[in-house]
Amino acid sequence: MLAIPSHQPLLGGDDAKADCAYYEERVIGLMSQKLPWWNGAVIYQLIVRSYADGNGDGIGDLQGLANRLPYLRWLGVEAIWLTPIYPSPLQDGGYDITDYKAIHPDLGDLSAFHRVLTAAHGQGIKVVMDLVMNHTSTLHPWFQRARWAPKGSPERDIYVWSDDPHRYADAPVLFRHFESSNWEWDEVAGQYYLHRFLRHQPDLNYDNPFVQEAMLDVVDFWIERGVDGFRLDAVPFLFEAEGTRCEGLPETHAFLKRLRERVNSHGRDVLLLGEAIQPLDEIAPYLMSDELHGAFNFVLTAHLFAAIASGAVKDLCSCLKEAQQTVRGCRWALPLRNHDELWLGDGHLVPEQVIQTIRAGLHQGQGHWLNWGINRRLAPLLNGDSGSNRVLHALLYSLPGMPCLYYGDELGMGDWPGLRDRDPNRTPMAWTPARNGGFSTAPDPLLVLPPITSPGYDYRVVNVEVQKQFPASLLNWHRRMLTCRRLLPALRHGDFELLHCTHPSVISYVRCDGGMTVLVAANLSAAGASLRLDLSRWRGERTREVLWGCEYPPASEAWFVYLPAHGYSWWLIGEVEDVVEMEDVPEAEHAPQPL
Repeated sequence: MLAIPSHQPLLGGDDAKADCAYYEERVIGLMSQKLPWWNGAVIYQLIVRSYADGNGDGIGDLQGLANRLPYLRWLGVEAIWLTPIYPSPLQDGGYDITDYKAIHPDLGDLSAFHRVLTAAHGQGIKVVMDLVMNHTSTLHPWFQRARWAPKGSPERDIYVWSDDPHRYADAPVLFRHFESSNWEWDEVAGQYYLHRFLRHQPDLNYDNPFVQEAMLDVVDFWIERGVDGFRLDAVPFLFEAEGTRCEGLPETHAFLKRLRERVNSHGRDVLLLGEAIQPLDEIAPYLMSDELHGAFNFVLTAHLFAAIASGAVKDLCSCLKEAQQTVRGCRWALPLRNHDELWLGDGHLVPEQVIQTIRAGLHQGQGHWLNWGINRRLAPLLNGDSGSNRVLHALLYSLPGMPCLYYGDELGMGDWPGLRDRDPNRTPMAWTPARNGGFSTAPDPLLVLPPITSPGYDYRVVNVEVQKQFPASLLNWHRRMLTCRRLLPALRHGDFELLHCTHPSVISYVRCDGGMTVLVAANLSAAGASLRLDLSRWRGERTREVLWGCEYPPASEAWFVYLPAHGYSWWLIGEVEDVVEMEDVPEAEHAPQPL
C-alpha cells in the first residue's frame, strides 16, 4: 500500500521532496488513469501570438510555444487552451475564421502544430483548441460565395439572411459599444445578414444540414491529429427563434448531442468545454450526460469578485450551493480572467446588485467598462494587491472543477488600457528583463502588441526569470499551490461541502475523497478574522496545515483559527493511508514531473 508520509509536512522543505516526487509518480498517476484527464485538471489559457516569438518577427508562434513548454510543466499546469490559431484577418483576435482546417501563417503550419502537440504530450500536457462554431469571418469562402449567390440557393443558405432587420428583436446586442443591431446590410447580396457578434462575423445557419456536417467534420479533422479537447466558443447562439433571446434553444442542445456522439466515436477522452455566459439553471442542460463534459461558471466568477470587493461571502456561498445542486461534481471550469472582458451581463447573468458591487468595490471596476463587463487584467483590477490576488486563486485551486489560469496572471502582469477593443489584456508574455521582456528580438514597431512598462507592472521587474529567483514571489506561490493540488486528490475531484461559519467575511468548506479530507478557509476581507468551526464529525483527528506542515489542535466541535487580512489555509484532517494498490501503479513516464 502507498500512503502520504505522516512524519513530514506535505510540502514542508527540501526533506520532503523525495516523498512528494514518489507520491506524484505513483498515486497521482494512477488516479488520473481512473478518471477522464480533465477531471480537476488545471487549464492554462494562452494566446499563441502573444506568448513567445520563435523566429524573431515580433509575433508569437508555435515554435516559440514549443520552446516554452518546459516552463508550463515546471509551473504545474495540466492542459493548455489555445485561443484560435486558424487563418483569420484578425479583426477580432482570430475569432473571425477563414479556414477551420489550417494554421495562420504567422503562427506556423500544420507540421509546426504537430510538433507542439507531440512536445506537449511528451511533457504530460494536454492541448485544447478553441473552436468557433457560431460564426466565421466575412472573408471566409463560404460567405463570399453566399453573398454572390441568388436568394434561396444552397450557397446563400449557409448563413442567416433576412429582408427585415427587425427579426429576432428579443435577442440582445452583445457588442453594444460597437454595434447597434444584430443585422448588417450587404450590398452585393441585397439582404441583411445576422451577426450576434461583430459585423464582420456573420452567423452560420445551423438549420442547414450542410453547416452541421461541416462543423462535425472540422472536429474529426483535429481529433485525428491528436488534440485533447475543444473550448466551444459561444455555444448558446447556434440557433435562432422568434420571441426568444436566441440562446440555448432545444435545437442547439440537439446538435450538441450529435457533437458529443461524434467525439465519442473516436474512442478516446476528448474534452468538450462550453462557453455559455448564462445563469446556472440555463447552463445545466449543456451538462447532461450526453452533451458537454464541462462549462465555464461565469456566475461564480462574478460572485468571487463581488466577495473580494465587498468583503462579504453570503452571496458567494449561495452561488456555490446552487452550482453544486445544479450540476454535481467537477464539471465547472473556473476562470478569474481570460482574453475577454470580465463579462457581467445586463442583469440576466447575475443580479444588478452584484454588478454594482463589483463596479463600486474594485479599483478599476467603474472605469474601463466594455460592452457588458470590465476590460482589465486581474492584477490591475485588484489594484496590484497581492493578498486579494492570492486568496482568490487559493479558492480557485480548491473549489470543485477545472481551474483556468490566464497566461501572465501567475506573474501579476499588468495591461495597457489605451489599446483597442480587448487588446489591453492580450499583451506579450514577460519572460526576462531583456528587451521586449524576452518575448521577441524584433524591433518595437514589429511587435504584435507593446510589452507592459507601466509603473508597478514593468516587464523588467514582473517577469518569469526574476520571479523564479524569489521564493516568496507570486510565480513561486502559484507553483507551490499547484504542486499541493496535485498531491491532494481530494482537491482535484473530491466531494464538496460548505461548513457553517458565522464570520461574514470567511468561507469554509471541506473536500473529501475516500480517506482524504481537506479543510479550506479563506478570509475575503481586508481585516483579520477569528473564527470557530464545528469539526465534531472528525473529533480527535489530527489537523495539519498543508503548505507548511504546521500542526494544529485536533479537530473538535469548537476548533478555533485566526486568518489575517485576505488570509487562507488548507488543512489535512486525519491520516491518509491505503491510497492505492501497488500493482495498479501506472508507468512512470505518464506521471507528473517530480520536483
